Amino acid sequence: MALGAAPAGPSEPGGWRGRRTLLLLGGNEWCPPCGPADSWWLARAARPEVTVVTSAAQDIPETAVRWAAAHFARLGAAVRGCFVQTRSDAEDPAILAQLGGASAIYLCGGDPGAAQAVLFQSAAAEALHTAYRGGIPLAGSSAGAMVLGGECLVPGENFGLRPGLGLVPDLVVVPHWNSAGRRWREVAIELGRESRVVAIDESTGVCWDGAGWQVRGQGRAVLVSGGGERAVEGGGLPPPVE
Repeated sequence: MALGAAPAGPSEPGGWRGRRTLLLLGGNEWCPPCGPADSWWLARAARPEVTVVTSAAQDIPETAVRWAAAHFARLGAAVRGCFVQTRSDAEDPAILAQLGGASAIYLCGGDPGAAQAVLFQSAAAEALHTAYRGGIPLAGSSAGAMVLGGECLVPGENFGLRPGLGLVPDLVVVPHWNSAGRRWREVAIELGRESRVVAIDESTGVCWDGAGWQVRGQGRAVLVSGGGERAVEGGGLPPPVE
């Protein structure tokens, strides 16, 4: 069942191909339990090729791409690394061209503060918005999902908030919910008093198909507030940017 449904647009050649696609994964990416979410997301791409943006993986960008390549090879897709490690990279015409020509774009996990610092208000961020609006499937896992929200939680800065890239403008993403410690849970509940917070279990995807949200994978996704948790299946998750 689609959640938080928006009015469907006009029908397009090829059915759902070209419709807007967003995947927010709760972390522990590129392992077999991610298959249901990743397979759904990849099937909506024009061709089986994934461009991995490594901004959150400052220490091991090449390793992150290798992990992605091994995982997506099992799903029948090739992987290309897009090494956006600095602000200069995020303005590099060659990288912008790579993003513009991508079939599907995946922001890897790692350090959300690093991803935000590199991408926020950059030409690469604008290219991500353009790609999403143009029907290129976009995904983020853990830190990569966190930075796609309206605000990005930064644990390394005493769980402060920085502006996110705004693909889902009215949302704060908290990953790894099934393994979150006490401090993470306290922060999420406190934020939920003022902001809309979605907490997502590992290897679980919250998936936007252009008309509504669905949850795919082995775990849960919940909206967190001062009053407790409510399953995303109950609605209340805002749509991505138009």
